Amino acid sequence: MAVYGKIGLDYMLYKKLFFFFWLIIISLILSVCALDKNIDIQNEFSVSERKWTFIIYMAADNDLEYAAIANFKELEAVNYGNTPISILVLLDRSPYYDMTNGNWSGTRLYEIKTDIYNTALINSTRLNCPELGLTKDTDVNLNTADPLVLSKLIDFSKRVYPAENYALIIWGHGTGWRSNADSFNSKSPLKAIAFDDTHGQYMSLPAFGRAIENKGLSVIGFDTCYGAVLEVAYQIRNNAEILIGSEGAILSSGWNYTSLFNDFINKPELSIINLSASIIKQFSERYSSLSNATISQIRLSQIENLFIKFNNFTGNIANSIVTQTSRNIVLNEILNNVESHYFTSFPSDLYIDVFDFCQKINAIRANITANDNEKNAINNAAVELDNALSAAIPSSWAQNGTTKKIGVHVIPLQGINVPASSHELAYIKNSMAIDKSAFVTNSLHWVPNAVPQPNSLLDKLFYFIF
Repeated sequence: MAVYGKIGLDYMLYKKLFFFFWLIIISLILSVCALDKNIDIQNEFSVSERKWTFIIYMAADNDLEYAAIANFKELEAVNYGNTPISILVLLDRSPYYDMTNGNWSGTRLYEIKTDIYNTALINSTRLNCPELGLTKDTDVNLNTADPLVLSKLIDFSKRVYPAENYALIIWGHGTGWRSNADSFNSKSPLKAIAFDDTHGQYMSLPAFGRAIENKGLSVIGFDTCYGAVLEVAYQIRNNAEILIGSEGAILSSGWNYTSLFNDFINKPELSIINLSASIIKQFSERYSSLSNATISQIRLSQIENLFIKFNNFTGNIANSIVTQTSRNIVLNEILNNVESHYFTSFPSDLYIDVFDFCQKINAIRANITANDNEKNAINNAAVELDNALSAAIPSSWAQNGTTKKIGVHVIPLQGINVPASSHELAYIKNSMAIDKSAFVTNSLHWVPNAVPQPNSLLDKLFYFIF
């Protein structure tokens, strides 16, 4: 009986061990499946390993669709190896401008993968994104002009691809300062970023600011026209460390992403400074022959001070203009001599380079006023503004060799050097326009006012009666 008892005990012990073995296996399977409902994502880096997650918001439901596909393939041309970065691209296509890759239209989210065969077809991994209602197997047409789409994309990216740093790159059309408009026309300049032809909308600057608020971004890049302007920087000054963009127009081909990431992934530190340097380097190479091409790295923590010094400088100029003659001297300098940026089709917004504006207006201060105190005040304010520009813009590149590149809006143009009869309501302080940008709302001495003020420079230049 002892022998039989031993055999029976071993058998029962075996059954228990077998049961617990399968219980552990099933628990492990369930645990893995519960890690994330996007388990199909090839998310190969842990929180401590991934240095960067890049979020590229490719708003191409417009006439830039063909350029979007070309830039997408530039991203796939890089051999990323084991570099601890992930690149996500939300690609919104148009039905009209590019017929490649199955000519699908709508919105898809991808994680960039190297195309080792360098084909013309998209090779990257298509992702599920519950936050946006996107799946790998169904086509959805999102409105990329909707700030909620951008906001939810950032939330998804941070949840599923946690990293030490997050970079958001806005890709597509851009016009800088724009607030909400009453109507939309895809051919007009009445937009800010991410205009969507299918939905007939664009994302205004204030809406963009709300979409990225408190998202923990390190870098915001604008692969658009007019990204590096004071109005944009001021709107997002508390929402990232660095803004990188151009104060003027760029080509539809945009940035060179192959060059950018080939350079960046070979930097051992993969730091914010490294990324900024790689972006500026690729841009200077691609745009070396384009006149007026510029790109800047802007420290957003310094924008508040720059805004204050800019207001102080422009206020001193406004107070010194007391005659029609002095007004004409300043306006002529701005329209004809200060470095300017605008589209070559009109009407178009006029932007001027802040540093060049500061230098050239200060140089003619004796022509503006004969009052020594006013001349000294302009000069002192110019020195302070110059110092603020140096602190805010640690590096920049311009085809003409100048530095400290950041723009500011002046007025719409009807033709070359021909200003419009008035500003748009959204750029007028205390006007009836809804949802004005923070720059317009907080400006003291630059933007025009609903009731013209003597200490506003744009009021003095365009609306004041002497």
